[in-house]
Amino acid sequence: MKELDLSRNLFDLVTDYPEIKTIMAEIGFAAIEKPRMLQTAGRYMTIEKGARLKKIPLSQIVAAFEAAGFTVTGGK
Repeated sequence: MKELDLSRNLFDLVTDYPEIKTIMAEIGFAAIEKPRMLQTAGRYMTIEKGARLKKIPLSQIVAAFEAAGFTVTGGK
């Protein structure tokens, strides 16, 4: 199983697991599909920060990643 650490930034996570980009876009983070956005904001943005910013429940995000075969760790 793949491990998704919520405390890591999106750029690093997508570098390790490119499929994260598609999962995030399906949840409501469409901007992640723009390469420039991932290269800039993705370097400091975590999934938790993005969830707060977009007002998407973290539990919904965790459920989507678990359904895709990830083990979610880190975070608050």
